[in-house]
Amino acid sequence: MCDSDNAQYLKRRIKFDSIDVHPIEKALVVFYRIEAMLLSSDGEPVTGEKREAQKMIKVQSLNSSTDINGLAKEVIHQCKLIPSSRLNEVQQLLSYLQARPDSKPANMNDKFRPMTSSQMMRNDEMADIINQQMDEQASMGKLEAYIELLYEELEGKIRGTSLILQLAKRNENLQDLSRNEALIGALYRVLREDGRKHYALAVNIAFTFFYFTSYSSFHPILTRFKVGSLLMEIVRGEFVRFEQWESELNLGHFEQDGLHRKFQTALLQQTFLIRTCFYVLLHLSEDPGVEDKMRKKGIVSLLIRTLQRKHIHSSVNELNYLVLTFLQKLSIFGENKDEMAQLGVIEKAAILVDSPHRLVQDSAARVLYNLSFDPVLRLRIGRLGLLPSLIRMMLTDSQGGNIAWALVYQISLDDRGRILISRSECFSFVLEYLLRCKEIPLPSIPLALAVNLAHVPKLATELSQSKYFALFLDLAIANQDAVLIKLLRNAAGHAMSSQSSNPVVMDKLVDAILKSSGAYFNSEALGLLANLGEFSLSTGWETIFNNKSFLRWIDQHLQPGTSPFDVQLSAVLVLRSIAAAPEASLQLIESGLVSTLLNLLRMQQEDDEFVLQILHVFYRLLRHGEICFIIVNKVSIRTPYFYHKNKVTKNYFVSLKTSQHHFSTS
Repeated sequence: MCDSDNAQYLKRRIKFDSIDVHPIEKALVVFYRIEAMLLSSDGEPVTGEKREAQKMIKVQSLNSSTDINGLAKEVIHQCKLIPSSRLNEVQQLLSYLQARPDSKPANMNDKFRPMTSSQMMRNDEMADIINQQMDEQASMGKLEAYIELLYEELEGKIRGTSLILQLAKRNENLQDLSRNEALIGALYRVLREDGRKHYALAVNIAFTFFYFTSYSSFHPILTRFKVGSLLMEIVRGEFVRFEQWESELNLGHFEQDGLHRKFQTALLQQTFLIRTCFYVLLHLSEDPGVEDKMRKKGIVSLLIRTLQRKHIHSSVNELNYLVLTFLQKLSIFGENKDEMAQLGVIEKAAILVDSPHRLVQDSAARVLYNLSFDPVLRLRIGRLGLLPSLIRMMLTDSQGGNIAWALVYQISLDDRGRILISRSECFSFVLEYLLRCKEIPLPSIPLALAVNLAHVPKLATELSQSKYFALFLDLAIANQDAVLIKLLRNAAGHAMSSQSSNPVVMDKLVDAILKSSGAYFNSEALGLLANLGEFSLSTGWETIFNNKSFLRWIDQHLQPGTSPFDVQLSAVLVLRSIAAAPEASLQLIESGLVSTLLNLLRMQQEDDEFVLQILHVFYRLLRHGEICFIIVNKVSIRTPYFYHKNKVTKNYFVSLKTSQHHFSTS
């Protein structure tokens, strides 16, 4: 036993856990943990206790014209439980509440508001489901009497479950309710046997389970009673009922106004029940073992069938958001991803990317993003014509915009995906976005997307011959942005740039290289200079060589062990471009770089890429008669130093010996 007589200090700590929207009220629910610990006089813990709690923050003033950003800041200011780092999450949840239709009338005596935009329909029954109107107030002292009601006729069962639901809404009652196995067993039995008889009964019980699953500590009791399996069966039964309704609707059985109203009411009730069941299943799936059991019982097919509901009304948007969130969670596992693809989730999610509800758009894009890591599915997503919708999402500053950028980037990873993107206005939009962006450094995903798209020759030509080339070059040099330089390098490597023969552009690059100490920046800048030099006139290089420091810089960085591999290889590419111009080649010979290249070749003879590029430099030099004579007769080339393990190296020196013999005998 703990001796608490000497305990003199009480230490109490509150830890934030998570935040979510209330399923009915226009409110946020903050989940947190309270840790209380008794400390002895010397500061040692004597005993302690932990418990989970929640706080509801009502935002009744929230409407379509509310400033979400300002309200989110006010919520965090008033509720000290929420860390300021969760501002974006609070904004997203408030936006969701703003878009969600009211599920509770402003006045408790009022009827429900219309639930479709095409019909004005007053939904009395749904008001009874969500908030049962009773004069009697539930009391924990009468719990046994409420359980007895579960054994009476249907009306008594509805009354009993409504009173039990009232108790479950109060956090302080959940611990005692969870310990009453007779209660859990009775609720399970009534839902299994009578759940299809009346929606009020089924929703009351499902919502009671929802309040239990809000806390992970109550999950084991529900798992032991197999509540998850029962709720999945309930959802399957509702799908069968929905198909029967559709058949009757197609046969014209609901043409009369009164019957059509009843159909719409029943449809709304069914949607609410399915949504509540999925909420409970989503919470229970926090346990990986439970989630795997759900997968084996077909949770993926149930979720995807839910997305097929064609009858559009406001409550479907919230259901779709929940289903897509669940699918996003499941899609990170390979077996779930394959099943989703077979069941056509890609096409169904693609349709919802065009949803008028932003959160549904966002969730649909996230599901597609998770699936896009499979190359086959990535191409399938790219062929769906989503780019116009994704570009509209990119225009926003919300989380949806970020996921849209990421999804388009994923599509751009493959050649066929890049070609599909090149047929749209996406590249022009990305370039304009980067030019107008005020962030330093530039956002990584948009910039990486532009780098990928610059591999397409048509888009590379578009960039090279546009105003963006010079503007991006200045921006990249000013900010030492290696990735932006890489974008220009890709573009210059595919097209005849209008900037190629401009000595000013090349001189800017040389000056930036000489001043920079960053290996990545220098590697990309050298690569860009090499690509520009491929199309440059000799005068471009001669202007640069007026300052001998650049060739000395190259010679210094080509010495063994002085620079990273990428910098040395890019420097060799620059020399390859110089070697193509006769006048510039003389400068290269005079600088003594031929000996440096030979020494580098000895050191890197096991690396095929290095060997190939160095030999390409010599190949271009030997194409100039005067240069060839100088190399053969005045530069000492001793082939025995090479082991000739590389076939390319051996063939080159055989041809070089032949040339040497030709010049010595002529």
